[in-house]
Amino acid sequence: MIGNVLTIAKGGSGIVRDGDRTVFVPGVVAGETVEFTVSGRLRSAWQGQLLRVLAASPQRVEPPCPHYRECGGCNLQHMSYGEQLRCKTEIFLANLKKIAGMERQSLPEIQGSPPFRYRSRSEFQVREGVAGFFRKGSHRVVAIDRCLLLPEIVEGFFLERRAGLSGTANAQLQVVSNGREIAARLETPGDAEKWFSPGRAVRFEIGPFAYRVAPDNFIQANLFQLQPLQGLLQRYLGGRKIARAVDLFCGCGFFTLPLAASCGEVLAVENDPGNVAALRVNLDLNRIENVRPVQADVLRAGLPRAELYVADPPRGGLSAQVIAGMAGAGAGTVIYYSCDSATFARDLRIFGHYGFGLLELRLIDNFPQSDHFEIFSVLERKI
Repeated sequence: MIGNVLTIAKGGSGIVRDGDRTVFVPGVVAGETVEFTVSGRLRSAWQGQLLRVLAASPQRVEPPCPHYRECGGCNLQHMSYGEQLRCKTEIFLANLKKIAGMERQSLPEIQGSPPFRYRSRSEFQVREGVAGFFRKGSHRVVAIDRCLLLPEIVEGFFLERRAGLSGTANAQLQVVSNGREIAARLETPGDAEKWFSPGRAVRFEIGPFAYRVAPDNFIQANLFQLQPLQGLLQRYLGGRKIARAVDLFCGCGFFTLPLAASCGEVLAVENDPGNVAALRVNLDLNRIENVRPVQADVLRAGLPRAELYVADPPRGGLSAQVIAGMAGAGAGTVIYYSCDSATFARDLRIFGHYGFGLLELRLIDNFPQSDHFEIFSVLERKI
């Protein structure tokens, strides 16, 4: 079959029409004419496979990674970086319209990143002695000799130790790096963790704040976007007097520390005990005393009264229960960082039921070479 690629959808595949059928074809660029085959059903659409490109887009590039067509880590590396950013904006606008029922008169600003060597955290998989990353669409492991997303120090560290992992049947090697130092540990089922680095945490300095981050702690994925992400929050806080704020899904305190500098009291809520322990370390490191860490499941916890909420949930987003809890707790403003445009649009619609309107919106490319990106939004309650 032959068709034209209309646009790129969430997930990175192109949308091609085959009569009345919508077919998702990976590895294509919007505007191309391609030959493809249909390989299976995807709910109301169909999965396709690219056979060849008949008329290539000028935005198509040769993927620089030798593992791109096998490894599941990237799905847009065949596009120029400018085209990647354009596609992410279109993906966001499509979900905003389809799921939230909103259309914007102007394009949201998207902040780009150096397209390679940006990862702060990496998880290498080991299966039956093969070390690397999961193959596209499976849990089989692709042995890698190179990964352009990793800082060079992390790539070199992995390659030096790859042979030593060949005797391991099933494991995960977690690495965190600030681009100059690393901390790494190996997790194997049923065995004690093994450390592969002198230190168990790495120091990050972001603006006036310092953080100690271990391989299993959460920190934003892109080294180059740490300051910009934090800066968006600081710009909102500048000059405001906020008595109490709540930081949901706070991790080891990435947003908690700047909140504490501008608010009278901060409650930092996090379910993972390792992140809560790291948060306490980072509060001591920065001599911050007006934060109360709370270990609890955000999706089930009762939410305290506060005028400002900050939320940075996983890809599953918030829930109707959490949004109702924030509204019931008297929140006048919610700063919502989201890493999934579909769940963000769903939650935005729910926020609207409680009188919250979208005051500010930015896109941040935290994940070059993939279809993922970060969303920064400020929601204010009108009623």
